[in-house]
This record gives sequence, structure tokens and C-alpha cells, in this order.
Amino acid sequence: MDEQIGELQRQLAALNQELKSGTVFQSLGPRLGQLMDGIHRHRRTPVTLPDDQDGITEYLMELRDELNQNHSLYLPLQDLDFLLSHLASPDPDIRYNGVNFTIYDALQQNALDANEQVTLINFLSRDATLFAHILEPTNAAVFGRASSASMLAVALHFAVENEIQGKLDYQHLVNQVATYICLETDTRGFVNQQGWAHAYAAIIDLLVVLSETDDLPRADKLFLLLTLIERLKRLTTPLIYGENDRMAAYFVMLTNRHSLYEATLLNALKQWRQTVARHRRPDNLA
Repeated sequence: MDEQIGELQRQLAALNQELKSGTVFQSLGPRLGQLMDGIHRHRRTPVTLPDDQDGITEYLMELRDELNQNHSLYLPLQDLDFLLSHLASPDPDIRYNGVNFTIYDALQQNALDANEQVTLINFLSRDATLFAHILEPTNAAVFGRASSASMLAVALHFAVENEIQGKLDYQHLVNQVATYICLETDTRGFVNQQGWAHAYAAIIDLLVVLSETDDLPRADKLFLLLTLIERLKRLTTPLIYGENDRMAAYFVMLTNRHSLYEATLLNALKQWRQTVARHRRPDNLA
């Protein structure tokens, strides 16, 4: 992993702690923005994709048979790692219709025990999973990043439903999500022949499920909100595949939970508007 990603993680954790201790609030947005502005991007390098001829299709069929019979699944670490590695497949039949739906159905049917759910969340939030080739121009690794982020949101939802929050390291998860938001700049939605990338839809899903988690302090939810705002300010490509509607729903849901979120969001948008106004091109060039 790039050293600057590790440094960013440390800086974000320290900044979040400053927010919780009350030493930073008004300047939180600008300081998050400074961290993003300091990220150095790299040239594109080859992306190693999973081999979809390695037995994954047969393994998915085995898991599906077990689920169809309402059996619990036994997923040793090696098998779970093998399964999740194919979330990076460029083939939507493997990535989405296969791995994604299999894990979703397993969670919905309570086919995974508490320890397996925790391991699933830990695997999905690994650096190598969320940050693969993330500092490079748009590339095929986005499928693995976005699919893992999306599945992480689903797994976190079921963690609350199954009351296993006490087994999770939410501080680590918040920092991983904040780091991912700071680094992700691939705004592609549907990619021809390869299906959905939709990284920002996955980001919003993560923010929604974390904002609905009562175990999470308000400071963490504010921190994630402002991290998203600062990243949006710096995107250079549009979000045109429904992300804006999801984002609006997230803003409404969060601000309805407490007036502090409302005041924070309104202040951030006001500052953004003022910045845009200062940089607006003159109407006439006399």
C-alpha cells in the first residue's frame, strides 16, 4: 500500500479525535479539504483481476444449493477470501449476480454466525480491498473497491439487525470509510459490458447505514458528513447515475435526526456557495 494512504489514515484519525475533544469544529471542513488536496496521484499500473475460471462458478453453485436448503454456511477464512476476491471480477454475472447476491442471501437467511459476520466485515474493510489502485486514473479495480464498499454497507446493516455491534471496531470502520471517501475519484456508473461500478452509490450506502447506527457518536457522523462534502467539492467528473438522489435522501435523513447535523450541513453548503461565487467568471469581459 502507498505510504501516503497510511499517513492519511493517521491524519484522519487524529483529526476525528480533535473533533471529539472539542479542539476543532468550524475548521474541520477546510482541514479535511487540505488533506485531500495533499494527495498525490500516480500513473496507471496493471490491475490484477481474479481468474473467473478458478472454480468460483462451481463454488457459488455449491453455496446456492446450501442456501436453497436453508442450511447454515461454513466459510473458513481461505474460502471467504476466495469468494470475496471475486467481487473484483469485471464480469457482472460473477461479481454482482454471483458473489453479491450469494452473500446478501446468506446474511438475510442468517446462514452466517456472528463470528463469520465479523470476519466478513473485517475482510471487506481491508486496505487492500478498499484502496486497490485508488490513486491511479480510472481503472478496472474500481469494481472491487465499489462492490466491497457496497457489500460492507449491507453487512453493517445486518450487524445492527443481528445485534453484533459490540463485536465491531467502529472507530476503525469510520476511519476506513473516511479514507475511502478522501481517495475515491472514480464517478463512473454503468460501464459497458462490465456492469455497474457505482462507487459513489456505495459510499452513500455506507454513510446511510453508519448514520443510522446508534452505537456511533454524533461526532463520527459529522466527520463523515463533512468528509463527503469536501470530496464532492473536488470531483472533476459528474455524478449522473442516481447518486444525487441518494445523497439528497441521506442529507434529509441525517438532518432530521438532530439539529446539529442540520446546522453543520447548512453551514458547509453556505461556505461552498460563497467559494463558488468568488470564483465565478464575470458576465462580461469589457
